[in-house]
Amino acid sequence: MTPDVLASASAIILLLSLAALTLLRVLSSGKDTTHKVRSDGEDKGDVDGHELKLVILYGTQTGTSERFAKEVEEEVRQRYGKAVRVQTSDLEAVTSDRAEDVLLEGSMGDARVLHVFLQSTYGDGEPTDASSEFVYWARDLADDGRMPDLFKAITYCVFGLGNSSYEHYNAAAKLVDKSLHALGASRLLELHLGDDDCTLEDDFQGWREALWNAMETRYGICAEDNLSSGGEARSYHVSTASKQDAVAAERLESEAMSKRPISSLTSQFSPYAASIVLAKELHSKASERSCVHVEFDISGTGISYQHGDHLGVFAENMFPVVQRAAASLKLPLDHSFTLSMPDDAPASLTQPFPTPCTLRTALSRYADLLNPPRKIALAALASVATDASEKARLEHLSSTAGKHEYASYITDPSRSLIEVLEAFPSAVPSLGLFFGAVSPRLAPRFYSISSSPLVDPDVITATVAVVRGDTPTGRLHEGVASTYLSRFVSSNNAHGEEKVKPEMRTERVPIFVRSSTFKLPSDPSVPIVMIGPGTGYAPFRGFIQERSALAKSGKLLGPAHLFFGCRDESKDHIYQAEMTDAVASKTLSSMNVAYSRATSDRKLYVQDKLMSAAKVIYDIMKGKVGGNEGSIYVCGDAKGMARDVHRALHSILMSEGEYAAHEAEEIVKRLADNGRYHKDVW
Repeated sequence: MTPDVLASASAIILLLSLAALTLLRVLSSGKDTTHKVRSDGEDKGDVDGHELKLVILYGTQTGTSERFAKEVEEEVRQRYGKAVRVQTSDLEAVTSDRAEDVLLEGSMGDARVLHVFLQSTYGDGEPTDASSEFVYWARDLADDGRMPDLFKAITYCVFGLGNSSYEHYNAAAKLVDKSLHALGASRLLELHLGDDDCTLEDDFQGWREALWNAMETRYGICAEDNLSSGGEARSYHVSTASKQDAVAAERLESEAMSKRPISSLTSQFSPYAASIVLAKELHSKASERSCVHVEFDISGTGISYQHGDHLGVFAENMFPVVQRAAASLKLPLDHSFTLSMPDDAPASLTQPFPTPCTLRTALSRYADLLNPPRKIALAALASVATDASEKARLEHLSSTAGKHEYASYITDPSRSLIEVLEAFPSAVPSLGLFFGAVSPRLAPRFYSISSSPLVDPDVITATVAVVRGDTPTGRLHEGVASTYLSRFVSSNNAHGEEKVKPEMRTERVPIFVRSSTFKLPSDPSVPIVMIGPGTGYAPFRGFIQERSALAKSGKLLGPAHLFFGCRDESKDHIYQAEMTDAVASKTLSSMNVAYSRATSDRKLYVQDKLMSAAKVIYDIMKGKVGGNEGSIYVCGDAKGMARDVHRALHSILMSEGEYAAHEAEEIVKRLADNGRYHKDVW
């Protein structure tokens, strides 16, 4: 054989060997040369263009957007399995110094990444506390205008959670959507807005269906053949415990919350159980309503706060409500149990509350029994109803087809969960199902702190309007937190005999401090206007205490004008003596009070008093007094009072400065943008 023939044969053998090796590799990879999709959460490597990565980011204040986000995550796992990798995060973690990296991570090249935002709006059109840094970072970057293509590689969509009865409906979600689009990001869907005033559940469900359709069309993914219905209700694993163990565990939990907080910090997830050292009624006996002043003892804890901050309070359901719930569950109040997460727990199932505990404790502290139930709760009840007609009714109410019936039976009359349980007696859920899917967790109630630490750093004060009134269903609705706190008021404290009702003296209330930007100007000589009727006066009581302490330390105080409103001077002018003393000591320059029920011919409100002092307000807004540093503060009801005050400021600018309506609006907007117009509204 010649050398040329040998060389040719060797080349042929080499080519055949390489071809065989390639074939073996293909066969060993599962007989498929396409990308093998990783299971969710197991591989944090880069997305390589075949698998879709879904990044869900939520901004929540009360937990609703977080719950929705986890429900989206859960359904994505059920629908698409390993074809979509999901990552869910709180926008609190997306701080301004890392937001750009977080959003661009994995979005470059041919990678397929979709960002889904669920953004709640809080107060007067503001983002939630936790998401505010991200929202304002995106806004400022977009307004700057120098980086229009920064997020060109990003695809996103936004679902907003708001309430259409407020003036700035879903403002935070609109801002997120607008800012991302201005920075070059592409919308997968147009902005969807959920309305908590009527159809939030249906709005969310409709948006979710639109999201699946858009994802499947855009990315070519399909729901799995063995797709579950998604109707399996969330449920904890339940085991029976002895009452002795339950009582001991409850005692240890209470003792742990009563200890000095680690690093002197408190939060919704690590509250401090404080004693109440004073609880007194602020209305006169002639008043048909109630408002209570409550002082919490934080001495020796290291807990600090500032004037204008908020106080979160964990309350308890009233005992009659707890009894009714236990009867509906057909269990005794001393039934003791432990909850734990099942091995296959869905993403939307949160960690259970501390157990073992008795049913009485669980229903008192952790179950939201008086708010209307969600559709998911009705579906869970339908799954255990033994009466055919009740089952059909619950299934219809929880369905898309039952949208109008749900609104007329549940939403419009504010029918509570306890009423629904009693209306469908054959639907008796297990404790695991009840606490997992039927009853939401009882959320904390927030109050504007009505004291200043400069006066007494060992006490935090809340001013609480006691909620009490009939609902359309005929039920007497009593606010959980306000009714609970009013129980501390002694009938004998009018003359100082008892600061707290004797049987409540050993009770401790879990609280935590939430910081706020509702603060006095750093320069106390700057003029201020404070507008707050009723309990809207609460933070201004802290402001006045702060100013008094600053004056005593030698600081020069600028003008301070208070506009307060209530129904009748003889019934509900809270803290009247303190206000009068503040004027006498020149801590307040003026006190302008509107009594809405003082005469039968005309009701007078704070906005009317503002118009009466138009020249004073105008000079502060336009900088004629205070050199463009004077600030206006509004606290109270966002739906009515705050909106009317806003209009009054417009009217003052138009009447005193002869501005056109659009010019007045622009001036007020600039005041807010420059930190001179503040609102703490609900």
